[in-house]
Amino acid sequence: MQAETLAGLMGLAGAVVGAGVSTGAVIWQQRKAAHEAERTHLLGLAETAANEIIRLSYELQDHFAEDVDVDLFQNAYAAWASHLEELNRSLEQQALRFADPEVRHFLEWVYAKIDHHGVRLRRDDEGLPIAPYQLLCADLRTVMGTVLRRQSFPPDLWINYSVPPSS
Repeated sequence: MQAETLAGLMGLAGAVVGAGVSTGAVIWQQRKAAHEAERTHLLGLAETAANEIIRLSYELQDHFAEDVDVDLFQNAYAAWASHLEELNRSLEQQALRFADPEVRHFLEWVYAKIDHHGVRLRRDDEGLPIAPYQLLCADLRTVMGTVLRRQSFPPDLWINYSVPPSS
C-alpha cells in the first residue's frame, strides 16, 4: 500500500472517530440536559406543593379551632366535617408530588390521621400541652420548610407521635 493511500485512510479513520466521539458527546449532553430539565420540573412541582401544604396547614388549623358542637344530626357539624374532608383530600393530592419517600410517608400518615380521627384531633386526648391538630399543623410546616430549603427530612419529627417511621 502506498504512503498516500495509507495517509488518506488514517485521515478518514480519524474523521470517523472524531465524528463518532462528537456525536456521542452531543447525545450525552442532550440526555444530561433533558435529565436536568426533568429534575428541575419535579423540584418545581414539589416546591409548589410544599407552599400549598403550608397554606393548607394554616387553613386546617383555623378549621379545627372553630367552635362546632359534635352532633351528627346538626347541619353545622355536617358542613364542618365536609370542609375538613375537602381540606384533607387537598392534602392527599399534594402529597403525590414529592419524590422523597419520607416526606410522602409523613403526609400519608397525616392524611390518614385526619381521615380516621378528624374531630378527635381538636381536643387533648394524648396528654399533650397543645391540641393534637396544632402539633400536626406545626409539623406539616416544619416538613414543608425542609422541602423548600432542600434539606433532609427531620429525623426526630416522629418522636411527637406514637408511630415509627417507615423503613
